[in-house]
Amino acid sequence: MAFTPVQKVSAYESIVLQIESAVERGELKPGDRLPGERKLMTDFSVSRATVREALRVLQATGLIESRPGDPRGAVISHYSPRLLEKSMSQLARLDSVSRGELLQFRLILESSACRLAARDCSEEDLTLIEQRLRELQDSVAAEGAEHFSEHVSLFQAAIRRASRNQLLEVTGNVVGGIMSELLSNRLSTDADRIARVRRSAQDAARLVEAIRAREPEQASAIQVENIYRFYADDLDDAERDALAQFIAGAEGPISPDAGGRGPATRLP
Repeated sequence: MAFTPVQKVSAYESIVLQIESAVERGELKPGDRLPGERKLMTDFSVSRATVREALRVLQATGLIESRPGDPRGAVISHYSPRLLEKSMSQLARLDSVSRGELLQFRLILESSACRLAARDCSEEDLTLIEQRLRELQDSVAAEGAEHFSEHVSLFQAAIRRASRNQLLEVTGNVVGGIMSELLSNRLSTDADRIARVRRSAQDAARLVEAIRAREPEQASAIQVENIYRFYADDLDDAERDALAQFIAGAEGPISPDAGGRGPATRLP
């Protein structure tokens, strides 16, 4: 059995861990106040500088709301989508998270968002989605691939908002932001990027038609097809295996259609 060296934990880190643990156990709840700085100094037997450093870290992670020197003590934050988005962003950017995993997660999120948007979106939601589609199409016509990833992000964000699910919207925005970087990298190595973005804009129009027609399963299937085809000819074998379950319902393999010229197999 192999052991690893014991890591020394600084005083402020020990304070952070104790407060985090108290929140996890429910001993401290959103809205509760921590003791003031003087009391924390006494309780933890540390200096004011150490207490303030611990509070700074806790505030940076969103666990507390604090003002230096406030005699009333810091407040345990209420949980919010912003905190979830920050944590998700840190997790999704870990080196251990592969492109295949990101694509898997994106297919789950975006297909679900499209299904819900087609079922539940309001006329206001649909108006925004159609506006984002026009902006995407106009951008492709005028600029080609120059600002394509930005407009795709706005288009997909409008669909996620129309899903009426905060968790889908928050997590989707995080993954969508990271995938925007992958999308730009994908286009930078594409020999015929103009054809690819034109085809993607056409796919976006098909998706909006399905949402407008209130066809949840069709909208979900179109989204899976569109995302997969965009990356298909750049995937390695392991990534294709990771995504195989999502495209298993196709009437045959979805064509990568790298140049955007040939007809792609349609998902049911």
